[in-house]
Amino acid sequence: MKNVYLPITVDHIARVEGKGGVEIVVGDDGVKEVKLNIIEGPRFFEAITLGKKLDEALAIYPRICSFCSAAHKLTAVEAAEKAVGFTPREEIQALREVLYIGDMIESHALHLYLLVLPDYMGYSSPLKMVDEYKKEIGIALELKNLGSWMMDELGSRAIHQENAVLGGFGKLPDKSVLEDMKRRLKEALPKAEYTFELFAKLEQYEEVEGPITHIAVKPRNGVYGIYGDYLKASDGMEFPSEEYKEHIKEFVVEHSFAKHSHYHGKPFMVGAISRVVNNADTLYGRAKELYESHKDLLRPTNPFANNLAQALELVYFTERAIDLIDEALAKWPIRPRDEVEIRDGFGVSTTEAPRGVLVYALKVENGRVSYADIITPTAFNFAQMEQHVRMMAEKHYNDDPEKLKLLAEMVVRAYDPCISCSVHVVRL
Repeated sequence: MKNVYLPITVDHIARVEGKGGVEIVVGDDGVKEVKLNIIEGPRFFEAITLGKKLDEALAIYPRICSFCSAAHKLTAVEAAEKAVGFTPREEIQALREVLYIGDMIESHALHLYLLVLPDYMGYSSPLKMVDEYKKEIGIALELKNLGSWMMDELGSRAIHQENAVLGGFGKLPDKSVLEDMKRRLKEALPKAEYTFELFAKLEQYEEVEGPITHIAVKPRNGVYGIYGDYLKASDGMEFPSEEYKEHIKEFVVEHSFAKHSHYHGKPFMVGAISRVVNNADTLYGRAKELYESHKDLLRPTNPFANNLAQALELVYFTERAIDLIDEALAKWPIRPRDEVEIRDGFGVSTTEAPRGVLVYALKVENGRVSYADIITPTAFNFAQMEQHVRMMAEKHYNDDPEKLKLLAEMVVRAYDPCISCSVHVVRL
């Protein structure tokens, strides 16, 4: 008679964006199978924009996600501008990066304090932490609200920003708003540093220790950041963004609505730790000092180091936004927008969303989108994430199933997945 093995299942991974579960099948001789079951409904954002006017499509793309809508908006706009052969002025690029940094600050603060920290403090929800960890929850909300306000001022709203348009911005805030933004960022810097010191004390589980290939955008102009025209892998390879399909292959897996991805036939990782691994030499300021003093904790071999890398980026991007605002103020007043001639063409933009590399490839014909391909960080991460959940399961399959479930969820949460973003369908 054939043995029947009942799986250990987590039907819904808590404190992540979107709907997904974990299934671990254990046999007589150990772990037989591990699946990340992504059951979020398919998203048709690429397909539904085919044939639409370019500006209409650019209004649709950020609706993919509310967590990282600024990332989607700005990456789509850059891909469109590349397609039509337009390059925005430096001051426009600086202000767009400040808008993107607002997304980064809000997302990192939410993930670290409200999604990850409860696991380490023994709580099932951040709401239950308020009495004992009032300071930490207060910092979380302050940083999150700062990022949200930055997006509101520069993007016209905190989610699904419409103010970033072809050629620049629909309008720009008053100079006094940017000066106030700079002041608030300076006030937030000690809170970002506190976050880093807090997360430097938390355990990075050795059960998932092992070699990882990391991919990140190579920073434009040699400064750690969000935008770039090349992808860089930790194996030493660099390649133009336009060649992403030659090196990274998406493929369908039966148990998931989201595809998996391989780099040269193997799983890989993107995200904050991947940015640090590949681009630490381009850090500066206080973040550079913290990196040098905690380098041993920012390990390229452990996915839990992604949490600490996000905390490091809270420090870095707070300082970076201050510098970018100074650049913009030095050229004030700034014309918000230049006219863009809509021509036929193909453009690829690769940026660093909070969760890692985000790819937009757009083809424009007769002023309309004729081809669109969007690959999100979580879709890049799933294969490696599943492998790390298996590594954790192989160490703990004989333990209390509830303990294994928690540890499996913690592995997933370390990646900060955005499951809704990850499910995309190009062909109907």
